[in-house]
Amino acid sequence: MAFNFRYQKVLEIRIKEEDEAKKILASKLADMERIKQELSKIKHDKIAFEQKILNEMKEGVDAKRAASYNRFKKWYRDEINNFEMMLVGAKRAVKQARSQLMLATQEVKKIEKLRENAYNEYKFNEEKAMNEMIEEAVSFMSAKKNV
Repeated sequence: MAFNFRYQKVLEIRIKEEDEAKKILASKLADMERIKQELSKIKHDKIAFEQKILNEMKEGVDAKRAASYNRFKKWYRDEINNFEMMLVGAKRAVKQARSQLMLATQEVKKIEKLRENAYNEYKFNEEKAMNEMIEEAVSFMSAKKNV
């Protein structure tokens, strides 16, 4: 008789849930990495822009141009703040996805442990039945010789 785990379908469902949690985590990590790269780029652009302003200020600029520079500086500050807030949200989403993956992994391990215990019990019962058959055969052969 072959081993048949009673909760095999449940195990398969839990494994699918774990795989889905892994995909979600990977997606959240990719989103966070993308936001980090965009934040880094905008900070680099801001530094380059400020260097450009500094060079032009040395040469002298009119009030209209200075006001335009101030608007761009404010835009860069706002964009950096927006990306930093997005990064905080992305980190929170990654933390939640990791938590979900951890729970899913624990569920799979629980059911796999149940399967392992059930298999060990199956092996024990099979060995016990085999030993009983051997004992019966030996008893039969002994009884047959005595007759």
